[in-house]
Amino acid sequence: TTSASAVRGQGRRFLTTAAAGRNDNEGDSDGERFGGFLPGSKSDRATPPTPKRTGPKQAKKRFTGEEALSPADLRLKESAGMRLSKALAQLGVASRRGSEEIVFAGRVSVNGVMVNVPQHMVVLREDCIQVDGKVVDGGLEVTQQHLYFLLNKPKGYICSNRVDGVDSAGKLVLDLFGDWHDGWSRKYPGKLPPRLFTVGRLDVNTTGMLLVTTDGGWCQRVAHPSSEVVKSYIVTTATKPTKAQIKAMAVGTEVDGVHVTPVRVESMEGRTDGGPANRILVDVVDGRNREVRELSARAGVDLKKLKRIRVGGLRMPNDLPLGKYVSLKPHQVAYVLDKGLMYNAQEGDGKRM
Repeated sequence: TTSASAVRGQGRRFLTTAAAGRNDNEGDSDGERFGGFLPGSKSDRATPPTPKRTGPKQAKKRFTGEEALSPADLRLKESAGMRLSKALAQLGVASRRGSEEIVFAGRVSVNGVMVNVPQHMVVLREDCIQVDGKVVDGGLEVTQQHLYFLLNKPKGYICSNRVDGVDSAGKLVLDLFGDWHDGWSRKYPGKLPPRLFTVGRLDVNTTGMLLVTTDGGWCQRVAHPSSEVVKSYIVTTATKPTKAQIKAMAVGTEVDGVHVTPVRVESMEGRTDGGPANRILVDVVDGRNREVRELSARAGVDLKKLKRIRVGGLRMPNDLPLGKYVSLKPHQVAYVLDKGLMYNAQEGDGKRM
């Protein structure tokens, strides 16, 4: 029989079957069984720590149905084309609704023939589309990918487009992207830039984080209440808010005929960011028009400034100046809908804003 010393290594020391059997029968003073390990033995190898996840959680690929199509089916789908109004929007002419109005007005021709039906099917790679006699070329057909931006919106700017009926004298958020349009014209001369639009809206007097994109599907997912994307705001008041006011805001109020309740309402008194004590941090998911302002008014809070600092799991950079924007990388786009980051980010909200 091999002795126990013969199988001892430099690490943990193992018992032979016979020795283990003797220990099982004899036991120690506590009656504990060691399952083949000598009592009190220690390994000379350090157990490596469990690596912590760094960076964002990998976003799950959204199933669109195209993954199940064969190459032949994909070619068939592409050859079937798309509605003329959608094609005009994709080419950067106008929004879907604006494109429909352009078609109804008889300003669009396809392959030299005037078309006034928005549902007319076209294939962008085969058909020649003209608006007011000029060939339309550009938009997402040039980039072949969507664009995503984060803007630090200043006060006094409207989240809309002129084609939607906004007075041309008003200051529009998209006017702040003038340098981007200039860069596009230099890089792609003669081609229309993709149409940009805001993800949701901030009222004219609210400042802070505003997402701008060309991706309509992503925009709807972020903005729709069913996605439960948390938006964080900092309310600056005329005087220090009372506990009763904080509690009243947390109860919620009615907005547009629906009772809304914020996810979180707390005073920012005692923050080490050097800001004033008369601030309130508010998290909401509904995103209804003027929701935070209505919550403040119901609680008797004299709101002086309102700033959005976070959407989902993505926070606005502290060093981004008013009126400036940054282009988002793919992992930052994924942050917005990452619910894990969305709620973990609450711990850091307001600390350096």
